[in-house]
Amino acid sequence: MNLRFYSLWAINAPLEEGRLCRQLDVLRSAGFDGAVFHPRYYPNVPPYLSDQYMAVLSRVILYAKSIGMEFWIYDEDGWPSGTVGGQLLERYPQDGQQWADLVAEAPAESLGSFEHAGRRWHLARRRGAGVDYLNPDLALHFLEMTHERYRLGLEPSAFEHVTTFFCDEPEFGLGHAYNRLSPLGSIPWTRGLLELYQSHYGQPIEEILPLLFFPGDGDRAARVKFWELLTDRFCEAFVKPIDQWCRRFGKRFTAHVKGEEHPLFQVPMIGSCHQVFQNLGLPGIDALERFPSGDFFPRQVASAAQQFGNGDCMAEAFGGAGWGAGPGDLERYLQWLVGNGVNHLVLHLFQSNLSTHAIHDWPASIPAHVNWRDAFAEVIARVRRFAKSVEPRADTLVVAPYRGIMETYAPWELLQTNIHNASTYPDTAAGRINRDFLKLIKSVHGYDISDERSIEQHGRLENGRLRLGNCSYRSVIVAEGARLNDAARQLVAELPTAVAVESVRVVATPPPVDFCAAKWNFLPDVVNSLVLEAVPLGGQRFSTTFEASQSIELEVGFADIAEGIIMNGSALGHNSRGVCVPGRNEIHFGCSAGGLIPFLAVHGQFAVRSRTTFVDGPNGTVITEGPFTIEPTSAAQPVDFVATGYPFCREPLTVQSDIEFKMAMAQTQLVGVRADCAHVTIDDVDCGWCWGPDWSVRLPSAAPAGPHKIVVRLIPSTFNFFGPHHHIDGDRYIISPEQYEYIKNFADRPDAPQNTRTTFWHFKSVGIDDLLGLVAVPA
Repeated sequence: MNLRFYSLWAINAPLEEGRLCRQLDVLRSAGFDGAVFHPRYYPNVPPYLSDQYMAVLSRVILYAKSIGMEFWIYDEDGWPSGTVGGQLLERYPQDGQQWADLVAEAPAESLGSFEHAGRRWHLARRRGAGVDYLNPDLALHFLEMTHERYRLGLEPSAFEHVTTFFCDEPEFGLGHAYNRLSPLGSIPWTRGLLELYQSHYGQPIEEILPLLFFPGDGDRAARVKFWELLTDRFCEAFVKPIDQWCRRFGKRFTAHVKGEEHPLFQVPMIGSCHQVFQNLGLPGIDALERFPSGDFFPRQVASAAQQFGNGDCMAEAFGGAGWGAGPGDLERYLQWLVGNGVNHLVLHLFQSNLSTHAIHDWPASIPAHVNWRDAFAEVIARVRRFAKSVEPRADTLVVAPYRGIMETYAPWELLQTNIHNASTYPDTAAGRINRDFLKLIKSVHGYDISDERSIEQHGRLENGRLRLGNCSYRSVIVAEGARLNDAARQLVAELPTAVAVESVRVVATPPPVDFCAAKWNFLPDVVNSLVLEAVPLGGQRFSTTFEASQSIELEVGFADIAEGIIMNGSALGHNSRGVCVPGRNEIHFGCSAGGLIPFLAVHGQFAVRSRTTFVDGPNGTVITEGPFTIEPTSAAQPVDFVATGYPFCREPLTVQSDIEFKMAMAQTQLVGVRADCAHVTIDDVDCGWCWGPDWSVRLPSAAPAGPHKIVVRLIPSTFNFFGPHHHIDGDRYIISPEQYEYIKNFADRPDAPQNTRTTFWHFKSVGIDDLLGLVAVPA
């Protein structure tokens, strides 16, 4: 497997060549093969796509080339792709997004009306701020303003080094209008749809519009025809022209659409991803959050890549996993994708500038801004080793039930579906077909995916097997609800059906571990932190307070540029250092954080104590109501660093112990560790990084019997510093920007309150028990 890692590099600051080149060095040293240059909340300095912008970017691309880094260009300023940072609709307003709402009252702009159940219903034309991906003019205008601008604006040698253009979340249009859709139901719409339907099917679309919303004679066939027509239009109008442009100039076109997670979500978003994937040089998916969310969509994109391409496929991975995600989470996540055949992994997200806004922007910012950044290269190395054991080829084909879902799908169902990843959806006929299909594939081993149309378009019998593009299959499973035409049904009828069985997990037998006592001593020479909460005073001025037990030297740190910093009535110097006083301390400052409350903290060699007890909280956190007081550094307890002085600490917390080995040892295992990861040395020999669940390191060479010194650096969770500290669920597995505003959104659990803020501070525990596991050298 040709495994490649890329950073989705969020360019949210002015283009500064030196800074950008240094960040490429960081990515290279962390193990990345390339970077995806992604203007994201770009401040337009220099102006997006201007000559100066192209000049700086050319030099950055050539620097990437000089250090052996592949370079991709994300095709938009922000997301979703297609707007050219808002410029396209200024020039071509006719390319604007539209859809059709079902409404009970006659609208100002009507697309028609019909009778049903003794009532008159209307279709209202709606217009949105996005673009119309079903309009064939859009791709031409987008290519003209973006891709051609890069081709002609970059230095020729820089453009030559660009390998790939990355497109983000194109779709029929309903997903990008989700909060404005009619509760009665909405369908995609585009200019010329009436004529398109008439020419394709020889029937006026007006005749079938009622059947898309309500049951009636011929509704099943009408719905399939409608959604498949939109799928074809999307591919022909938007995907194919961009892919053809990329191929013409020796580039790959990669994209992930909205709604890949399962067939039910794909139908209103894109129809069928399997059709879209066939038109992408590098087919891709969006795989976000901290935990794997089902095998279907990574398995589908890998299947299409094997069937119709060279086997390469892409996933934008791990976005919104939260600051609480650790290296073990990332390793397991990437192994899930790689195990399903995905080999180009774009890690979301590396913020060029970690402002307050960036802290909130679908965190974490990997690798530079997580506490475990020094362990990141080891994560990549482990996944590369894992990939060597992966065999992407499969012998069984599963036909997904797209048409069965299309036949029974009603447009109102979308507003009862989680628009982020469709993890929840209504219990309808379409929903049940989808649910049963996802249950089916959990019980199948070594399978590929197809939709019905791909078999009809490309399938043939060859030597007793089903040939589909580059792949052939010994057996086929046609899922309940899948609808094949007569020729395809006859094709698969001649092949055996694979037997579905329950998955069996093989667990390796661990080596025998002996345990001994380890009296850990804390090495307290560490810079500690206390996160402060600012209060707006008006006019971009803010204040904050904290308590101290005595005078302590400290530094005030801001995520954004601050000015006029005053502590206890005295101005702080350019380095923001000062000395606090016993009791209450007050800081005033000016800052523009884009309408957000600026993030700030004080740093120094001190301890942080809460006046209230720490107790167990949700999702593995501990909670306290504070308030906090900074004190002189004292002897913290390694078993619980959070409660004994280091709740917000970002620095490694180092402990050591003297151990007596009774025999030669090959491996050690830390016991009762609560941290993101740990780094171990024995007798000053680097033994490497470890994390859960096993927390073990293999010694570079066997350690003989006798006394030894073990030093362990515990890496606290980055969540403890960046939060969101007051969210009702503590460290959630997905963090959207709205969760920092404590406003319920689709990233929250369905039964969460509308205001998700609590008075408690949430932290992830940091500590280590007084035990050490030892694995002897085999006799």
